[in-house]
Amino acid sequence: MTIDFRRHRESRKKLRAAIRGGTLGLLDIGTSKIACLILKFAEGNRKSSRSEHLQDTKRLAYRVVGVATKKSRGIKSGEVAIADEVEKSIRSVVQQAQKMAATTIDNVLICFSGGSPVSKNLFGELKLETPIVETRDIGKLLSKYNFGTASSKREILHAMLVNFTLDDKTGLTDPCGLAGQTLGLDVNLMTIDQNVLDNITQCFNRCQLGLAGAVFAPYASARSSLVEDELKLGSACVDMGSGSTGVSIFLNHQMVFGSTVKFGGEHITSDIMQAFQISFEEAERIKTLHGGVVITNLDDRDLIELSSGDRAEGILNYDRPFVSRSELISVIRPRLEEILEEVDSQLDVGGFDHLPSKRIVFTGGGSQLPGFYELATDYFGSRVRIGRPMRIQGLPQALHGSQFSAIIGLAIEASYPQDEVWDFDMPFRAGATERFRLAVNWFKENW
Repeated sequence: MTIDFRRHRESRKKLRAAIRGGTLGLLDIGTSKIACLILKFAEGNRKSSRSEHLQDTKRLAYRVVGVATKKSRGIKSGEVAIADEVEKSIRSVVQQAQKMAATTIDNVLICFSGGSPVSKNLFGELKLETPIVETRDIGKLLSKYNFGTASSKREILHAMLVNFTLDDKTGLTDPCGLAGQTLGLDVNLMTIDQNVLDNITQCFNRCQLGLAGAVFAPYASARSSLVEDELKLGSACVDMGSGSTGVSIFLNHQMVFGSTVKFGGEHITSDIMQAFQISFEEAERIKTLHGGVVITNLDDRDLIELSSGDRAEGILNYDRPFVSRSELISVIRPRLEEILEEVDSQLDVGGFDHLPSKRIVFTGGGSQLPGFYELATDYFGSRVRIGRPMRIQGLPQALHGSQFSAIIGLAIEASYPQDEVWDFDMPFRAGATERFRLAVNWFKENW
């Protein structure tokens, strides 16, 4: 059973139309914040079209002209919990970015980490009718895949072309123009709960914004944080967000596995709140200013004053207006260790140990806690590093931190999108009614 990916193709058209128009909006829908960037594409790149070859190395030139961030409201673990609050947040952050850019946007490319993502690998083969591989052969091969095996309640978020084989050769990224008899292809299929994407889409529709595509946030973070060797030889990127921790594994520049762990920075904050009987805001403040992972001899004497506001509200006992930093660390560390255990479990599921290189790159706000690198190194060994996103033109220095890895990766994805299944023409059998509908749609799109 093959589906026609109508929804995905429409999003791809909106993305290309926005680039041709010169401006594109990007939004990272996170649990703690919503970030918006507006990209301005260079005039000379707007007319570029896709090459016949898959790995077209030409990237579109762009610069950031509008930036805005806002505290997220109505989002829980990367999913819409209160639609009205999410809609207000989107409107506010987009208006602020548009004001800075002195322009308006009609379509946005978004990323998020909710929806209980499931990653599955599919493989298929095709006997070639001609001795040389052509793009249409890839389309014929893709038409044989049973993408409909996903549950009716799940939506395909990504369907990436991971690895081509041609006869006895493997590890090919672009088989077009090569001679062979049997073409094979591994596809990484990522699905999420359909209702999650529908809820996000509805919020954008009410904001009069078209959806030019949706991207798995940990995938976007990896695109901005992994360096060339890590992308090629095999590495994992762990995006430590507020509501969840995302895991993505890359090999030969392709994402071969993606998942999330249902623990993040807000769970650490919640632990602090409960341990010291203080408000969530106060717990977040002392975690940010005084948090850490490794206890030293001085931490017992390093006292942290709790805000008088909490004491006045009766949340905190007057007899204890201070907590020691060692007590704070003793609350933070167990939760981080639990997160690392869950990450390790997901890496095992993704076959991480079979990669040529076993580098693990941590990014996201949670990876910035003092002492986290030492904790991660003790757990995973010397193959760990803390990643920072690459610099992009026009982005303020304040937004180059690890907590903005996803939105920066989204900009990279917009300028150089990964080939996915719906980028290829797939022949399929259709009845008379279906052929008529396709003909009508073709005239609508081309006239």
